[in-house]
Amino acid sequence: MRKRTILAVCTALFLFAAEVAWAQAAPQSEAERAALLKAALEKKFSPQSMEVRLEGGPDAKGFVKKATVRAKGAVIDKLRVESLVMEASDLQFNPPEEWEKNLEVKSAGDTRSRGVILETDINAAMKESVKGDKKWKSIRMDLSPTQIKAVGVYETHFLFKLHLVVKLTGKLAASPDGKQIFIRDYKLNVSGLTMPQGLTEDVIEKVQPIIDFRESVFPVSVKKIVMDDTSISFVSDPPPAQ
Repeated sequence: MRKRTILAVCTALFLFAAEVAWAQAAPQSEAERAALLKAALEKKFSPQSMEVRLEGGPDAKGFVKKATVRAKGAVIDKLRVESLVMEASDLQFNPPEEWEKNLEVKSAGDTRSRGVILETDINAAMKESVKGDKKWKSIRMDLSPTQIKAVGVYETHFLFKLHLVVKLTGKLAASPDGKQIFIRDYKLNVSGLTMPQGLTEDVIEKVQPIIDFRESVFPVSVKKIVMDDTSISFVSDPPPAQ
């Protein structure tokens, strides 16, 4: 009987200590939670600079009525984004006590976005993507107001080793859900040769999508895309208010 009593007391003390530790780990004030959320966003995006504005929250369950994030040099899907504005309402994150380890958006209401991606950053990302690739020796993107062109050197073996110059041209468009940017209406040319199906699939897989915003911890939505000779600009419909 005495052993049972001691065991019950120890269990109660353990549960009490765990509850106290959890309470201490969880940020207690809205200001503490806001600072923790900004730190978690900076960790996810690795930006050069970031500004986070919050209205109504975060509360103890991770709910934010409205959030606006402005970032320079944020990294999404291994691609640097020169400038990015993201707005969202009715954001439900995972509990604040989990943010130091992992930040997640469980649901969101209205989302609006605007951003600019530089050609130089696209090419830097493409250069990284072919490192260690046994087939692709290089890939480079060339932007213009009317089209995007990808030129790559592809190594293949027929009777002997060949280096093929692969050219893909097309226009940019957002996916139906606004979460990805793709090259559409594309045309392929390989050193004047007919494209084998396997090579066609390999080319498309390597360059598509240009960017996948599903990898962003904060909701991003794209509707309109505009290109010039040095950059890609994208915006939601409607655009961000700020």
